[in-house]
Amino acid sequence: MINNNIQNLITFITASLEDSDLPNLNEFISDYPQIKPIEDPVFWLSCGAFICLMSGLIFADIMKSKLNNWTLKKISPLPLGNPRTISSWFSFFTGLTIIFLSALSLINFSIIKSLVFSSLVSILFGVSMWKAIKDLLIQVESGTVKEIDDFF
Repeated sequence: MINNNIQNLITFITASLEDSDLPNLNEFISDYPQIKPIEDPVFWLSCGAFICLMSGLIFADIMKSKLNNWTLKKISPLPLGNPRTISSWFSFFTGLTIIFLSALSLINFSIIKSLVFSSLVSILFGVSMWKAIKDLLIQVESGTVKEIDDFF
């Protein structure tokens, strides 16, 4: 049985197309439109994901160092708005906007509507999460960190 499967696989791999099928195959392949790499939504989706990943890691490292300085040296984690923190936060949500924009353009939304929606979602999410992180750091500094159950 295994030998039969291997023989069928080798036959399938070595089988060649008949000469009559080749012109139809070339016509079929050439019918697909060519997309320039700079216009490809999948390219931009992967760029947005890369930007989000890298800036998210940078932001997490900044928060880790702030919390380590608080526990070891009693240096306040606030103010949160220094240039490194803001730029990594802004980069993350720029990448998120690119992801939303690319995903919506993949399913044939217009570019303007996709940009407006993506920007709106990213801004609302970014501002609300910034406020939540700032409130959390204020609680850490004052020593009154609430449990997650207290928020619900």
